[in-house]
Amino acid sequence: MDTLIIGFLQNTAWRIDAPVMFGAFHISALVIITAAAFLSARKLSSGTQNTPISVPDASETGASDTDAADMYTADGIPVSDKTVKIRGIRVLASAGWLLAALEAYKQLFLYYIVNSWHYDWWFFPFQLCSVPMYLCILLPFARGRVRASFLTFMATFTFISAAAALIFPEDFMRSYVSLTVHGFVWHGILLFISLYILFSGMADLSRKGFVRASILFACLCVPAVLINAATEPLMNAAHAANEIPNSYAAMFYLSPYHISPQPVVGAVQQMTGIPAGLMLYALAIIAAAGLFCMIADHVFISFTGSKRNEKTAKS
Repeated sequence: MDTLIIGFLQNTAWRIDAPVMFGAFHISALVIITAAAFLSARKLSSGTQNTPISVPDASETGASDTDAADMYTADGIPVSDKTVKIRGIRVLASAGWLLAALEAYKQLFLYYIVNSWHYDWWFFPFQLCSVPMYLCILLPFARGRVRASFLTFMATFTFISAAAALIFPEDFMRSYVSLTVHGFVWHGILLFISLYILFSGMADLSRKGFVRASILFACLCVPAVLINAATEPLMNAAHAANEIPNSYAAMFYLSPYHISPQPVVGAVQQMTGIPAGLMLYALAIIAAAGLFCMIADHVFISFTGSKRNEKTAKS
C-alpha cells in the first residue's frame, strides 16, 4: 500500500521555480479562482431557496423552543433546523469532504516527498483556513445555535482568511506544482463556501449572530495555542536532528514562543512582547470579520433581493 501511495505522490511531484508574489501566475490564478468561486456560489445558491427541511420538534430533540426561535438569517429566515435548506447543508458537507481529500493528499505529499518521512508541524491541519473542513463535515450533525454559529463563522471569518491568503499566498506558492495548485484551489473552495452561505441567506449577520461566531473563533484559538505549545519540544528535537530545520507549529499564527511572521503583528510583538501581539492579532481578525459582516449584511441582502427581519436588526 505504501508503495502505491509513494508511487502516486512521486508521479505528481513536478518541480517548478516557486511563483513570485503579484507575478503573472499569482494574478492570473487569483482572478480565475475568485471568478470561479463567485460564479459557482451564485449559481448553486439559486437552488437552495425555498426548500425547508422537516426535523423533529424541540420536544423530541431536547432543544428548547427559544433556542432557535430568536435566530434569523440576513434575509429574515429563521436559522433553525426546520428552515435551514437541506440542499445547502449537503453542498457544504460535500465541500468539507472535498477539502478533507485534498488535505490528505497534501499531508502525504509533505511527509513522504518534501520532508523525507518526517512530520512538519507547521502544516498540521488546524489553521484558520483549515477549520471550514471540519465545520462543513459536522454541519449535518449540528443543530440550532451551533449550526448557525458554524455558518456565520464560515461566512465571515473564513471569507477574511481565504481572501487574505489568496492576496498574499507566499506560504503556499512553492517549488512543487501540486502544492501551489493545492493552495489556490483550497482557498478558492473556502471563498466558495463563504459566498455560497451568503448568497443562500444561511448566515446570521445580525450583531448577536456575529458575537456567537466570534465566540466560536475564540474557542478555536484555545486548542490552536495548545497545539503550538505542546509540539514545541517535538520541533526542537527535529531541529536538533536536522530533520525539519527552521520550522515550528503556528496554528492560527498564535505561537507563544515565536515572533509572528505577520509583519504588523510581528513588529508589535518585538516592541511589547509576544502575548500582546497575539491578543492584537486575534482582535484584528475579529475586527476585520466584523467589518465584513456589516458590509455583507447590506451587500448580500441586495443580491438576494430580500429584507432582514426586524427582530434580527434589533438583536
